[in-house]
Amino acid sequence: MDQVQVRSLRDVITVLIEQRSIVRAAGATFAAHLLDLAIMQLRLNVNDISAEELSGLSDLVGAEFGRDKSPH
Repeated sequence: MDQVQVRSLRDVITVLIEQRSIVRAAGATFAAHLLDLAIMQLRLNVNDISAEELSGLSDLVGAEFGRDKSPH
């Protein structure tokens, strides 16, 4: 992805974040969640993060969270 595309996608992310706030304030929580997913997907694309890398990170964070929640 070239720098022009990256800049364009970052601009789109900024707009979506603003719109998400408006949508959430209007009480459309499901629509706001869909915008969250779109924002996340664009951030993954901009930062060249694969689904496998995200899954691995999620597994690691989940394991750490589970360990922190266990009784000592």
